[in-house]
Amino acid sequence: MQHPSAEPEPEDDRDAIAIAMGWATALMTISVEMVLPGLLGYWLDKRLGFKALFVFVGFAFGMTVAVWHLVQITAAGSRKRSNRR
Repeated sequence: MQHPSAEPEPEDDRDAIAIAMGWATALMTISVEMVLPGLLGYWLDKRLGFKALFVFVGFAFGMTVAVWHLVQITAAGSRKRSNRR
């Protein structure tokens, strides 16, 4: 057990900027996963003459993939924390 006044062990030996860039990359990837399928659906709707069929399908697919990706990131973080203990 660690003394309360002791400094916490670093969880990552990379520079702070490298850690921040990793998080920024993950967040941008998730954002693109959410939006891009909907935009492709919009383009397909315009091309095929539908009102909003593929927009809804695209955004539903994008949200599903993005949530799955967030769950994967959370699970990986949980595994790292439990391995350190």
